[in-house]
Amino acid sequence: MNLDPFLLYLIAINAVAFLAFVIDFHICMRWPAVDDSAANSLIMDVFPIAGGALGMLFALFIITGTGRGHRMNKDNISWWFLAIVCLIVWGLVATVRFGLVTLDVSTAGLTTGWNLARLKVLGIFLAVVNVATFVAFAWDKHVAATGNDYRRRSPEARLLGLSLIGGAVGGLLAMSIVRHKTQKWYFVWGLPVFVAVDAAVVLYAHMCGLI
Repeated sequence: MNLDPFLLYLIAINAVAFLAFVIDFHICMRWPAVDDSAANSLIMDVFPIAGGALGMLFALFIITGTGRGHRMNKDNISWWFLAIVCLIVWGLVATVRFGLVTLDVSTAGLTTGWNLARLKVLGIFLAVVNVATFVAFAWDKHVAATGNDYRRRSPEARLLGLSLIGGAVGGLLAMSIVRHKTQKWYFVWGLPVFVAVDAAVVLYAHMCGLI
């Protein structure tokens, strides 16, 4: 049986990503300074971008909480969300490559045939999630400025998660208006990327005939 070259590539890159992250975990446990180096982060970022997001996420889930710097925290949360975004992008590519969906990539396919009822539901969802994201950012800023009680803070994973599922515009507005998370590069760069990914998912769903 001949396996599809693209499938073989995905299997290989995910296996390599898993092994690379496990090895990196043990290296960082032995030499903590490596975990703080920009070079280490850049090297590890290559794997999900190249298609190994699932392997990296699997490794993250297995070793979460077992050692310094590898829980979902401020030191590694960018890896988690980079892997999640890359998994979404590669998942969309794979569904087309394996014939699970058919895309109409013509100009007409992009501009016509929108399902207005579904588009209305999507619009309501996006409005709600963006308001919720704005409020979450603003509340976290308020708590941080009035005693910084960590029991009342919104975890960064929650703020990024709300932004990823459609609330990135609300997050960006909050960053601009209440000046929150503006020093965190993964918010400054991440939220615009989330906007682009969410827009691409909507267009993808439309070209598949879902919206």
